[in-house]
Amino acid sequence: MNNMYAIKLPEHPQVCRLGLRGLNDWIWSTQIQGHINSAAILKYLEMKKSCKPTAYLALTRYALKLVRFFQNQLKLDTQDIHDEQLANKEILIEFVHASYPNAIEKNFLLTVYRQLLPGKFEIDEIQKRSSEKMTSSINHPAIQAHIHDLLRSGVKEQSIQGKYKFSYSKFLNWLHHNYAEFQQTQPDNIPLSRVTGNHLLEFKRHLLKLAANGTCSKHTASDHLYDIRCLFSNLYKMGWLTKDITLNVTGIRYDHYHYRDLPADSDLQRFFLTIEQYADQPEVDRTAFGLMAWLGLRIHEVARIRRRDINIENRTISIFGKNEKSVLLPTPEPLLQWLTELLETRPNQDFVFSENPNSFIRELRDRYKLYAFVAGWKYQGGPHLLRHTFISRLSEHHDCPPQLLMYLARHDRPENTVRYIHRSDIQLNHAINRIDFLGRNNHAKDH
Repeated sequence: MNNMYAIKLPEHPQVCRLGLRGLNDWIWSTQIQGHINSAAILKYLEMKKSCKPTAYLALTRYALKLVRFFQNQLKLDTQDIHDEQLANKEILIEFVHASYPNAIEKNFLLTVYRQLLPGKFEIDEIQKRSSEKMTSSINHPAIQAHIHDLLRSGVKEQSIQGKYKFSYSKFLNWLHHNYAEFQQTQPDNIPLSRVTGNHLLEFKRHLLKLAANGTCSKHTASDHLYDIRCLFSNLYKMGWLTKDITLNVTGIRYDHYHYRDLPADSDLQRFFLTIEQYADQPEVDRTAFGLMAWLGLRIHEVARIRRRDINIENRTISIFGKNEKSVLLPTPEPLLQWLTELLETRPNQDFVFSENPNSFIRELRDRYKLYAFVAGWKYQGGPHLLRHTFISRLSEHHDCPPQLLMYLARHDRPENTVRYIHRSDIQLNHAINRIDFLGRNNHAKDH
């Protein structure tokens, strides 16, 4: 495990550390200058250079999205899109309806277009949102009863807030925006007794369309439909509904295995060098992402590591994974050194990274996006990609049998581990050629 990656980081004094704020200068010089020629947009983005890098990158991407939309509509080159070209109200409204702006993006559009369209631009035009941008706030009485039943049955609050509520909100808003019978009723007041199996089938078709055009994965679409089917089935069992409308609504099938391109050693080196250069606390971020890359830890497992889980002397770390199962793992270099240095800087902390693990998880996801973007990564997925990389790299070692691989991956079933193993076409062709070569060699010996 010590030699899993051919990565060599320079000594810390050799790295010019700019911190997270330095990222905004990088974004300005590499993503904005030369790519945006609108004086109004440039003025706004320059004014926002003091905001958090994650927000600044999101704003920059949205501004570039606006410019490219106008470029495509007007059939012009990017450098020809100035304030004059952007002052087209009809194209702007089309962009708003197509881009589903959030609150920060709305403020950007309002500020810029009050300069470009004085006296012609009203906030109401911006506030019209598509049903695809949903809030996860749910106050529907029937759904609240269902949620209470889930909690009582042992479902974690984290799952309800992060997953189920989004599905319920998506479905209620979809009903509200697509059926005349529900448009006069707010989503939280829609009478679920009037929802039929046909509504569920139409929602299924809607999800399949989203998956087909790339708005979401088929896996995500399947999860949304499953959550809604469970909701109505459970409401029937609880007596809130007189009929189970889910009986003729089948789920959405999808391939559980999804091939991923994985970062090479050079990519990983750029990622960790980016941390050294731009992190406000590089010792924290390098260790957190190192645990994902060298041990395949999930992000919530990293955030919840306590001092007592680490044994520096024995070079082990105890990880509490899914279902609170504890597994003792070896701690390879450079993780051991990074953990030792980190623990020395915070002797009185219980948690290794933050006393507020949930907040740390959110921050880590945001910083991953920044570091991956600056490192030039084009790989899909968030921090969990590092777990895929760890398991795939480990599976390439001949001295790591399947049983050991499952143990280090902390999986109960081999089919779960297989989903994390990815081989490129070059690797597969090499393996095929090797099999063919060995086969011919053995055949020649027999004769």
